[in-house]
Amino acid sequence: MRMKKIVGAVACLTVLSVGAMAAEMSNAKIYEKYCKKCHGANGEGNPAKKGPALNDKDINELFDALMDVQEKGFEGPQHEAMAHNMKVLEKKKGIKVDAQSMAKYLYYSFNPEAR
Repeated sequence: MRMKKIVGAVACLTVLSVGAMAAEMSNAKIYEKYCKKCHGANGEGNPAKKGPALNDKDINELFDALMDVQEKGFEGPQHEAMAHNMKVLEKKKGIKVDAQSMAKYLYYSFNPEAR
């Protein structure tokens, strides 16, 4: 019985620490780790991965696209990967991307008009 309590406590602490790490992950770190491969180091896109450029979008376009993916996903094969990846981030990694703050990060980091 005591072993079950210890295992339960360790499991609970593990879940809490993963959740805390996910909550503290900045947009820059999220982009670097999970987005850069398809959207490019500077938001230039990656046609081989079907990742569109982000550096030519305004902040509203970025926000709308992120919200569409989060709320309903995109129809069509070119956006299935993005919808899938966002679900994996949230459900398996505990990372919920805030569309508004990520749109700001993307715009001010990559769009030449914002600099």
